[in-house]
Amino acid sequence: MWREILAGALMSVDVLILFSLVVYRKQIFTLAAWVASLHMLFPLIGYYAGVVVQNYLAYASPYLSGILLSLVGLQMILSQSPKQVPLLSPYLLAVFASLDTFSVSVSFGMLKLEKFVFIFSAGFFSYIAVFIAQKIIFKHTFMNRALILRLAGVLILLMGILTLRNI
Repeated sequence: MWREILAGALMSVDVLILFSLVVYRKQIFTLAAWVASLHMLFPLIGYYAGVVVQNYLAYASPYLSGILLSLVGLQMILSQSPKQVPLLSPYLLAVFASLDTFSVSVSFGMLKLEKFVFIFSAGFFSYIAVFIAQKIIFKHTFMNRALILRLAGVLILLMGILTLRNI
């Protein structure tokens, strides 16, 4: 159960980074609810896609899920922190921020982990992340965005490695 909660928290890091670049004073509760709902919808779809893939690739699915988690972690470690303010609507930005939860939840579906714990934690932490990004990080910028992204990438990479190690 700890992996699902940790993954849900780590999936909200992109929300923390993206929404700390711009300020949205209007409708912050609505925006946070939209982000949280997308961070629950995409993992649900990804989880069921992972279950379907797992049925076809029963032997290889633990390896694939470990590799997927490791690749997502590596991508987060190697990616550059966004330097420009996004020019998209905050609601459209939330859709793009939620897309990476799909790939992680595919690997969780292959491992047949507890989907509701992961989905709830992803939604909860992303809801909180919008407020932290807007009220703390954007105003004070004492947290290095690139460092947060790389730390989350290291943790997801470790989750992938531990998955491969436990096979």
